[in-house]
Amino acid sequence: ERIESPRFGLVGNHLRLAAVSALCLALWAISALMPAKAIAFIPDSERALREITRVNRSSGRTKALQLDLTMRIDDQDPIAAGQLITHPTGLARLELRGFGGRIDRYVLSGAELMGAKDGRRLEQPQPLLQPLFLMQPSSETTLRAALSTFGVQTGLVGLATCGDEDCFVFGDPRLADSETLSESSFLGNALGNALSFGGDASGRDGNTISDFGGFARFWVDTQELQVRRIDRDNGVFTLFGPMVNFAKIKVPAWLEIHEPGAPPIRFEIERAVEVNAPPTAFSQQWLMGLPADYQGSNPAPSPARSDSPRTSPRDQY
Repeated sequence: ERIESPRFGLVGNHLRLAAVSALCLALWAISALMPAKAIAFIPDSERALREITRVNRSSGRTKALQLDLTMRIDDQDPIAAGQLITHPTGLARLELRGFGGRIDRYVLSGAELMGAKDGRRLEQPQPLLQPLFLMQPSSETTLRAALSTFGVQTGLVGLATCGDEDCFVFGDPRLADSETLSESSFLGNALGNALSFGGDASGRDGNTISDFGGFARFWVDTQELQVRRIDRDNGVFTLFGPMVNFAKIKVPAWLEIHEPGAPPIRFEIERAVEVNAPPTAFSQQWLMGLPADYQGSNPAPSPARSDSPRTSPRDQY
């Protein structure tokens, strides 16, 4: 007995080690099969907004910025060059110079969009100027107020896929849980909730605009808290490309505007600089004016009326 007892103890230890190893292997196999969002959790909305504004500050976006752009329709050749100025107070303007000579100007003041073509007001301006200033607030309070202006319910935070990553989604009650989830409770609640809707920030993996239509939403990726998508409640949504640096300013490499029933409009960002932009830079006078080097467009524009059928962007430039 004295000789066999240690033997049995050694065998027992081996059995226990084998059992633990098998359990670890099984857990590893399960985790490898789980979607990426299983390792994330949904934060408190106030904390999330606070962290997003911290990212805005560290990305150098909290002052007025000028973005130099190239415009194209879907994957076709560029048709216009643009200059966009966006201000963290909720103002933005865009000038597009078509390669055929036309000049479009847009002003966005809060949620109100105004447009003019060759100095003539557009009654139904296309949604070519979207609220990039939602990427600029420096405080939680101003970000919440800006999102509320566009109907985003900031108290609702959910999870959905965005390309190869996961995104926190503000404003969609179908993705938000009834209460804030901790990391430990995430697997049993948020994962199934997010997967059931199959949301994808790209909008291209078999999902249609109507899948998420009716809700104004604000998407940020879970890794860096950079903006990836903005949804308007009218079905228009804007996708943002990967972040690139222009000196100390970090902005998306491109943005793509999707409007129901129209091809996507893509803007490549070629330059970003900080500028001084007083309120007069977004005035009606600027909107209806024309630059000094304007030489007319071909063909000559006709007055835009509210009952006129809208033409495609390619026809306009």
